[in-house]
Amino acid sequence: MLWYCAYRARPQIRTTDLARRFLRRHDAGSNQPSQLRGWFVFPSGSAGFVLIEVDTPRELATLLDPYARIVEWQVEALTEMNYNQVLEELRRAARRAAELDLAAGVAPAEVAGLVRHGG
Repeated sequence: MLWYCAYRARPQIRTTDLARRFLRRHDAGSNQPSQLRGWFVFPSGSAGFVLIEVDTPRELATLLDPYARIVEWQVEALTEMNYNQVLEELRRAARRAAELDLAAGVAPAEVAGLVRHGG
């Protein structure tokens, strides 16, 4: 599973503190760079996000916990989506909604919008 892990240094933490912690963890072999799919840093150097691919939340916690005292994490699970597949799913959903509206005697949304706005 792919995880979006945004981070921001805690107020008392400097970018040099982040660098030292990162280097210590790297030298100890615990950063697991093979699981990082992307790493993005904002110009301040004290915030950014990483994309991490691991199988379980427990594995993710193992990677993030060593940094928990110096950064605040915002973590979200990601799902990769194929644009064309999403487009077709949205078209099917829109058709189903229009059919349900017609069956219920509700004017289609596009027509209702024109009537309300005097179009």
